Amino acid sequence: MVPKCPLFTNGKVLCRIKPESQHRWVGTERVWYLRNYCETDYHVDCEDFEAYLEQQAIVKGKILVVDDETTMLETLSSFFGSRGYQLMTAASAEAALKLLKEEQPALAMIDIKLPGMNGIELLKRIRQEHPAVKTFVVTAYDEENKKAVEELGVDGFFAKPIGLDALKKKVIEVLSDSERRLRTLVKSQVFEGIPAAKLLFVLEVLPNERDRLGPYLKEWFTDESRCRGRYEVEVACTINDTLEKLMSFKPDLVLINFDSLYQIPCGPLASRIVESPYRPKEVIVFGLNLEAADKQTMEHLGIQYVDQRKSFAKLITTVKQTALRHALNSSEHATPEDVPVVNRKEHGQ
Repeated sequence: MVPKCPLFTNGKVLCRIKPESQHRWVGTERVWYLRNYCETDYHVDCEDFEAYLEQQAIVKGKILVVDDETTMLETLSSFFGSRGYQLMTAASAEAALKLLKEEQPALAMIDIKLPGMNGIELLKRIRQEHPAVKTFVVTAYDEENKKAVEELGVDGFFAKPIGLDALKKKVIEVLSDSERRLRTLVKSQVFEGIPAAKLLFVLEVLPNERDRLGPYLKEWFTDESRCRGRYEVEVACTINDTLEKLMSFKPDLVLINFDSLYQIPCGPLASRIVESPYRPKEVIVFGLNLEAADKQTMEHLGIQYVDQRKSFAKLITTVKQTALRHALNSSEHATPEDVPVVNRKEHGQ
C-alpha cells in the first residue's frame, strides 16, 4: 500500500518512497516529516499535479495582504483562508512592517495607494530589510506605477479588479517553486539518443595568458565519438564577448567554467546570461570547488552545477542529457521531420 504523506491533506495526492532508498517515515508530526524530507529520493503520484503544488505553497509560509480597502482584505482573506493558507492583513505600510518583522511571511501582496507610506516605499523597505519575502503588487493604479514597480522588481503584478483564479495560480507558482520542481521531475529521467546543440563555453583568460582550456573543450565536444553528440562549439573569454556571442551565435547551452574565473564573479556572470534577451535554453556551471554562496545563487537561478572532482565524463553526460531533454521538449511544437531521435526511460529501470 502506498503510504499517505502526513503533510498533505488533499485526497488526490499520494506519496511514495523509492524502493532502493533508505529513506523512511519518521513519526507523523509535520516537523519530523520536513526534517527527514529528501526531494531526490521522493516521488509523487498525483492525479491533480496543481493540487500537489498548492499543498507545497500552503506549507511554504504565510501570506501578508497590505491594503486599506476593507472589502479587498475580506475577499482575499476568505478566498485564501478557505483553501488552507495562513493569511494576515495590514491596512498600512507601518502595520505591514511590524508583521513582516514578527511573523516573517513568505509572500506580501501590496496595494500602491496606502495611507502614510505608500506601496512603492514599502516595497523598497522590504527589498532592504526582508529580501527573501516574495512580493506581489495588487493595485488599481497600474499604468501610473507599473514602471516604478518593474524597476524595483516584484514577483507578480495585478491590476484591480483582479481575477482570483489568476492570483491563486501565481501564488502557487511562486510559493511552491513549481518550475524547479517540474525540472527536478524531468531530470529524474534518462534520455537516449544523439543530441545536436550549440554550446558556448565561458571562461576567463587574462590578457597576458594563452587560452589552453578553450581548444581542449572544443576538441572534446566536436568529436562525436568522445562527447556522444553533434555540437557546434564557441568559446567566450570575457563578459562582453559572452553577451555578443549570445546574440550572434545563439547557443542552446552556456557552460561556465568556474575554476577559470579570477576577476569575473560567477554569480553576477550567470545572472547576466540568464537575464539576457538572448537567454539560452539552459546554463551549466562546472568546476572543482564552487563556494557555498555561489551554489546558493546557482540554485536560485535554476542553474545546474557539475562537480568535476569525480570525472570529466560527468560533464559530458550532463551536457548530453540536458541537450536531449530540451530536444524532447521542443519536439512537442515541431514537425516529425524536425525531431531528433530521443528515447526516454526512468532511472533504475
